[in-house]
Amino acid sequence: MTDLTDRIERGRAMMRQLSPRLGEDMADSLQAVAPDFAELLLGFAFADVWARPVLPLRERALVRLGALTALGAPTTATRANIDSALQAGLSPHEVSEAILQTLPYAGFPHVISALEHLRDFMQSSPNPSATPAHRAPEEQSLE
Repeated sequence: MTDLTDRIERGRAMMRQLSPRLGEDMADSLQAVAPDFAELLLGFAFADVWARPVLPLRERALVRLGALTALGAPTTATRANIDSALQAGLSPHEVSEAILQTLPYAGFPHVISALEHLRDFMQSSPNPSATPAHRAPEEQSLE
């Protein structure tokens, strides 16, 4: 296996770990318009950055949620990152709190948008209770 192929495969493995419901097809769906996108997304973002061992996945998910909320990220990115935060062990309540913590910096419009994405994601989830087993049942919903 070449270094590039290995890097892409490590990125795919990380993407599957972080966002199994939404991440799997992201790179492939843009292949026709941006053939090099998969290499950048999987090799750089997931293999080089997200696989770094210094911060646990939960903390990396919190950082990413804060940055994407502050930037007013579009629906697809926000939903994929909410999914990955849940997969990294955050509860929906913790995701909501992480988004709220950006309010002084991101402003109401971006925070409202991110919270709406969280609400919509939780409502559209095929099985909202299908979250990592270590989470307590009371942390499964925002209510």
